[in-house]
Amino acid sequence: MTRPFTHIIVPLDGSRLAEGIMPVVAELATRCTAHVTLLHVVEGNPPEEVHGEPHLGTAAEAEAYLVQVAERLRAAGVAVESRVVSVTDDGVAPTIAKVAREVHADLIALATHGRGGLRGLLFGRIAQQVLQLARRPVLVVRARRGMPAEYRCQRILVPLDGTPDAEAALPVAWALAEQVGARVQLVRVVPTLETVSVRERAPVVFLPATSGALLDLEARDANDYLVRLLASRPAGVVAEGVVRRGDVIAELAAASRDADLVVMSTHGKAGLEGWLSGSVAARLLERLEAPLLLIPAERKDGRDGDVDRTRA
Repeated sequence: MTRPFTHIIVPLDGSRLAEGIMPVVAELATRCTAHVTLLHVVEGNPPEEVHGEPHLGTAAEAEAYLVQVAERLRAAGVAVESRVVSVTDDGVAPTIAKVAREVHADLIALATHGRGGLRGLLFGRIAQQVLQLARRPVLVVRARRGMPAEYRCQRILVPLDGTPDAEAALPVAWALAEQVGARVQLVRVVPTLETVSVRERAPVVFLPATSGALLDLEARDANDYLVRLLASRPAGVVAEGVVRRGDVIAELAAASRDADLVVMSTHGKAGLEGWLSGSVAARLLERLEAPLLLIPAERKDGRDGDVDRTRA
């Protein structure tokens, strides 16, 4: 059985909101027998508070804080170490990406305190920049107060759009499901006449009957497509395929309500670029309660960045 992750790096800023990722990390690290590195990046001019709590201002404060968090993980049987580094001239996100490369982490896990709309893009910029710069899987939890203290990964949702790029999430989803014993649901959303994108709106206006028939045909093809993908799952993994009709983001958000984890590929475009290009991952994250595991899609130039492909 191939372990999907062997080394998880977890950036923490010292706040309880950021620690919302820890139950998920404990579950995945335990099930995958993965090593964990806790990381705090000491900023040059840190704010006095972060999320209403005193900010870690010195390396000594950060080291003492990480020791406490590490002890909780060790109590769960996880092998863990901690690192405190000073921010580089480029900023916090490039520093996190740099350390992830140095320790050969194959997963970065962090909480994002993104909010809705444009503010969400700004407040969640660290997570988005890490995804763009690190070029390796990033696990994101939308931080909120009152998050559950325990986490179990029993149901995995994989959104697909019929492209090879989206299918880049499948090997990780299969391996993870096999490792943790989770059920998998593959979901593809086909729009209706009322929910087609602006780019496809013109044919719908002038040829509504033809467009409707084509969308119905796409839905039937989508079902066949999911059946073909299900045939690639490892023996013993329980999975199903579901075709939904309507707005892509709304339907995926609805499908995720029963999921413990959403796994999808992304090009990792950060900030406004990602939002303006219609990034499904960025828009979906604002509406998810479940953790979102983002898998970098292959670049069109054939390179896949500096992703460490080594697996134990």
